[in-house]
Amino acid sequence: MSGKPAHSRSPYSSKPPTVVMGQKGWFSKLPFVTFIYIPNESATSKRIRVPKLFLYSGLAGFCAMLGLLSALSANLVKMASLQGEYEKLKAENTAIRSEAAALVAKLQEVKSNLAQVDHISDQVRQEAASLDPRSEKKKVAGFGLSLRARAKPKTDSTRNETDSGYPFKFESSLDEQKNSPQNGDKKIDLPAQAVGSNVNVDNLEFRDLFAALSDIRNKSSLQLQGLSTLLRELQGYRVRLSQTPTIAPVQGYVTSFYGVRLSPFTGESKMHHGVDIAAPMGAPIRAAANGTVVRAGAADDYGNYVEIAHGFGVVTRYAHAQKILVRVGTRVSKGDLIGLVGATGRTTGPHLHYEVEVGGRKVDPSNFIRGL
Repeated sequence: MSGKPAHSRSPYSSKPPTVVMGQKGWFSKLPFVTFIYIPNESATSKRIRVPKLFLYSGLAGFCAMLGLLSALSANLVKMASLQGEYEKLKAENTAIRSEAAALVAKLQEVKSNLAQVDHISDQVRQEAASLDPRSEKKKVAGFGLSLRARAKPKTDSTRNETDSGYPFKFESSLDEQKNSPQNGDKKIDLPAQAVGSNVNVDNLEFRDLFAALSDIRNKSSLQLQGLSTLLRELQGYRVRLSQTPTIAPVQGYVTSFYGVRLSPFTGESKMHHGVDIAAPMGAPIRAAANGTVVRAGAADDYGNYVEIAHGFGVVTRYAHAQKILVRVGTRVSKGDLIGLVGATGRTTGPHLHYEVEVGGRKVDPSNFIRGL
């Protein structure tokens, strides 16, 4: 026998060494799984024993980790999808908020238009009421005349058809605007400026409401434009009417109309360029319209007389006054007292000789006086 220990192994032995994990205590009683590790052909192989409990626990942990990673991946995909939906909803919410703001702005514009329409409508009604002859009659003293028993001449060869009526014509453009194609039924377009610069016109959620409000706004704007035009015309007409001699300058009886007549002095036919109104001595003479006194003095035929320029080429003349109560440059309103009835100048008795000129030509005053 050799001197080597009995437990030593020969290097030529084919049985690999065994690596045992846990050989003591309760751990050695657990079931094991043996793994053999061979690095290469020339090296010695190794045997590794691992308890089955550890192996199964590791596999279970690995599977749990793999499941957790799969769940996290699925959640990440779902979160990405939800993020896309959120961004889409956020964009839709922003668009709806923008549309709502544009609708509120358009509604305020419509309310403003309707308020202006109501306001101008009230002004139009007031202007129309002020043009009512009955209201003028109440405001101005000395409106009516008591006529003589004899009838007014029906024909007069010296009169011209252009002398009848007022020296201007009142026309309204409302009818023309009502018949305008803008009022016709047509498909309402919604340009960007009609909705708002920050609103997508192609993807409107409240397109019908926008169209309805735009239609109301357009119609109210057109109505507002028409009423404004009518108001300006009525105001201009009121100014012209106030400067038109529509009232009788004195209360009395008409003793001589405009036209050819027999002269009370010579008995010959002669053109009479005004109307003679008999009235008591000292009766008030009133301005027939708003204007400015351009002459106030005496003349051989007229005696004491006043001449008032009313604008638009209209001039009125008041002759044979006992006393003149205004002077040149005085601004007078329709119905203001300007003198007293007298018998100065060439006259047969107390009366007022009243003339009207339009564009430098004497016309029939009765064409302007209501009721005469």
